[in-house]
Formats: sequence, structure tokens, C-alpha cells
Amino acid sequence: MSAAGVVQLTSEREAAWTAYLTSHAGGTLFHDLLWREFLQRAFRHRCTYLLAMRAGVVKGVLPLVVIRSLFFGRSVISVPFGVYGGVLADDADATAALLRAAGEVAADARADYVELRHLVAPEGSTLPESGSHSTFIRDLPLTVDEVLLTLPRKARAEARKARTAGVLLPGSEPLSIPAFHALFAENKRKLGSPVFPESMFWHLKDLLGERLHLFALEKNGEPVAALMSFLWRDDWMAYYSGATDEANKLSANNLMYLSVMEEAVRRGLKRFDFGRSRNGTGAFSFKVNQGFEPAPLHYQFITARGKPLPSVNAGNPRYDLAKRVFRSLPMCAASRLGSFVAKRMPV
Repeated sequence: MSAAGVVQLTSEREAAWTAYLTSHAGGTLFHDLLWREFLQRAFRHRCTYLLAMRAGVVKGVLPLVVIRSLFFGRSVISVPFGVYGGVLADDADATAALLRAAGEVAADARADYVELRHLVAPEGSTLPESGSHSTFIRDLPLTVDEVLLTLPRKARAEARKARTAGVLLPGSEPLSIPAFHALFAENKRKLGSPVFPESMFWHLKDLLGERLHLFALEKNGEPVAALMSFLWRDDWMAYYSGATDEANKLSANNLMYLSVMEEAVRRGLKRFDFGRSRNGTGAFSFKVNQGFEPAPLHYQFITARGKPLPSVNAGNPRYDLAKRVFRSLPMCAASRLGSFVAKRMPV
């Protein structure tokens, strides 16, 4: 068997990329060229997408994005704003060729590291992993009536209580992007995290179309909890959310996730993807309490010589001061500063 070579994606090779992704069981939304379009539109990121070729046939793909930041340094991510990414390949030889090429991209960009967000570690890869995040995916039942029964007893009781109380009701009208962003941004600010710009959600809505779903729970006609989900193949991906403090007291999150799982079953989808959470956080515990089993994500790294594994996450004490600053800002300032920072974060 001849060794695989690596070429960069061009417009002439886009059909081959898409065909390979469609045929690969491990392909994710974040490998799709639609996600590249989102990153370019929303953040003007420099994208370098690689294909491993053997005898003119695609044997693997790797999407890479270069991030430059004064605060976070230079990095190459596969892929930003995505929970999955990294190498998709047919064999260890194609994997090795793509990893070598990724190291060259990082060297050319003078980046400190490459981060590969693998859902499943590729064959032949022995790169160091962070072990910092887990994902939560489970099969959906066949009927809507069975969804409630899949929840553990306590979560089931909370969701049932929130539904029967009649205080929280599904939105009477489709939720607007500004209304969703208001809930999302307030949660981000309270956590001390940079607020993502509203424009990125408009881009997602424009690009994903009917594959983007917005759900809201209202109290007295006002949204108090909302969830943005992506539909990919047979998966319902619960992705961005926001809720008021009052909603938390009303068990709105329990009811919201029950409601969207029921909608996923109505649409004939097979799996519910609760997304990633950093291990040991409140979000991690909430998902476990909803009956989901954590599965470790294989976030692997290629580091420049002498550089340690990066730790760019909210648990790093290095960012404590920044978190306090974001919490103290008025929403207008938090949104403007957050928009600037988010575009330069390896998130």
C-alpha cells in the first residue's frame, strides 16, 4: 500500500470532501463545509482544510483553523465553536499523514499548539490528551410517551411538576434571535464568560435553516428559558441555552430538555446529544442527573517544542480576574467586549 499524501482543500475538491464526510460514520456537523462557512462569515477565521489522498482517492480529512490572540497566543483548532472535530481517516497511515501536515500548518503560523477535538480517537494516534471534557449522547425511545420514563426519578418528578403547574408554557410564537441572545448573554455574563456576539446566531440561523431549532418556555408571555439545537443526520444536538434566575426556581431546564427530547422523537431522530461539559462542573452534574452517561472526549494536542499542554478553560485560575471583570460589566459593555474577545478565543 502506497503512503497517503496530503493536499489542501480547494473549490475543485469540495465535492470530494463532502462525499467523504457523507460516507464516514464518524463525520460530524463540525467537519461539514457549512461550519467553515459559519466561521468565515462570523469571525473571518483563516481556515486550512486538509485531505489525505491515496491513488487519487480521499482517505481522510482534517479541518484546521488558525486563531491569533494577544491574550491566548496563537493556536490551531479543529474546530472553533465546535465540540467535535479532528481527524477523520480510513487508516493509521492517513491519520499520520494528516497529523504531520497539521504540525506543519502550526509551524507556519508560529502557533504554540494544535488542538484536535476528537469524539473518537483516530486509529494510530498516540497524542497526549487533556482529559478535561466529556460528552453526553444517548439513544432516544421510539415513542413520545416513553421519553419521560427515560429520566431518573428525581428529574422526572421535577419535569412533571413544572409541566403540570401550568406556569411555564412553550412559546406561542417562534423565538427571535435577539430574544434568545438576551437570555444566553445574561447567563454568560453571570458566569464571567465572554458574551458571544448576536451576529453569530444570525449566521447560524441563515446557514442551518430548518436544521436549527429554537425552543422557549414562557411565563406570562415572556421567555424565561430557551435552547438552540442543531439537527445533524439522526442526532438532535442541544447546543446553546439561556435561562433567567426565576426559571431555575421553576425547574424550567428539566421541562425544557424533556420537551425538546419529545420533539426529537416526533421528528424521527435517533439520538439526543446533550453536548460537552467540562468535568466536575455544574453542567456536567446536571446532565448526569438527567440520566446521561458521560463519555470522555479525546481532545488531543500537538505542541510546539518545549511548550506544555494548554489549559484554556474557565477552570484555570489564570482567568479568575477576567471572569470577575465580565461579571461586573453592564450588559452593553459585556456584549461589546465579549464580541471582541470571542472572535479571538480558541473556544
